[in-house]
Amino acid sequence: MLKTLWIETRAKEDVIDITDLVAQVVQEAKFEEAGVFVYVPHGDAAVNIQAGKSPTKEPPLNDLLKKVLEKEEFEKPETGAAFVAPTEVLIAQGGKLLLGEDQRIYFYEFNGPQKRSVYVLVIPSNASWGN
Repeated sequence: MLKTLWIETRAKEDVIDITDLVAQVVQEAKFEEAGVFVYVPHGDAAVNIQAGKSPTKEPPLNDLLKKVLEKEEFEKPETGAAFVAPTEVLIAQGGKLLLGEDQRIYFYEFNGPQKRSVYVLVIPSNASWGN
């Protein structure tokens, strides 16, 4: 199952928690076990999983990115996206993402505000061990 999420960013540099949106896609897929791929098809945006106890608090990686990107040689939006990466791979079981209790999925914008797409691909596990 492939689904496109549409994200509206609000600023030139923005971080948006998309955990609940990805979890909803996984729930809709109704697979007992699955691989979940989250892909951002933009050279100046990215996705990352990290600790974030609150969906409203900025993730720790954002502080580091701000320090790096304020240097003159890193002004291009593609630099921020390269630091973060365009893809995350997750596992789902029982229709739910297997994330740590404090892990969240964040979308990073480096050239906004824009309307962005994020692809979520849920692939069911058909593994049969020992046969």
